[in-house]
Amino acid sequence: MKRADKLDHRKYKYSDMNALIREIEGLCDGLDQKHPMERKIRFLLDIRGYLKVNGIRGSYIEFGSYHSEMQYAAYNVLDETGMMDSYVGLEIFSGEPELTPEEKKSFPAMCTGDFSCDHEAVLSFVENNFGGKGVIVKGDFRKKEVMARCDAHLPLSVAVIDCNLLSSTEYALKYTLKNMTPGGVIFIDDYLSNMSGGIPRVKDLFEAVVREEGKEVLEHNFYPPFAKSFIAVGKQA
Repeated sequence: MKRADKLDHRKYKYSDMNALIREIEGLCDGLDQKHPMERKIRFLLDIRGYLKVNGIRGSYIEFGSYHSEMQYAAYNVLDETGMMDSYVGLEIFSGEPELTPEEKKSFPAMCTGDFSCDHEAVLSFVENNFGGKGVIVKGDFRKKEVMARCDAHLPLSVAVIDCNLLSSTEYALKYTLKNMTPGGVIFIDDYLSNMSGGIPRVKDLFEAVVREEGKEVLEHNFYPPFAKSFIAVGKQA
């Protein structure tokens, strides 16, 4: 490596510590995440060209769509690719269901009833802002009758799993892997959120479901502080 390519640390020797403080504070502010949606929109922007160039067609599905913020971001970013058939959001609307003892250990900050929201308000927002492609499915997606309402929008090309609880994550992963077109992308927002005690619960669950479904996935990217994405490449040989 040429000397000119190396960082010259001599430039960063400070005689004025107040100048050092100001510079570090400016870097912290400039590099800090400005909005909680930032990692999610970065993911959508990252896959936009990938979907278009590779002709990966299907529907977007989001498990735990809450106020449909990311669902709308997906429509805004991905619809120009011409590859997206519909944008499906699944939400229970009454808040987090009853937590199992294991879920209480893995996500101690979570309580039953968290993230409740107004179904009618969200439905109205989706009906009016998605160009006729938005779909809201209300209910607990661990139940087959709820998931059956998504079948008309298969196959899936993008799946976002943002449902916090391990039991919900498991059902979401199984449905996604069964119904994803080869080359589709999976974004797991809570991949590193369930790490109480340093145990990678979502990672272990994800790997177990991939094996059970006989699929193969490629690691795609990491979106700090805790989201990770994968590409579904088909069945194992």
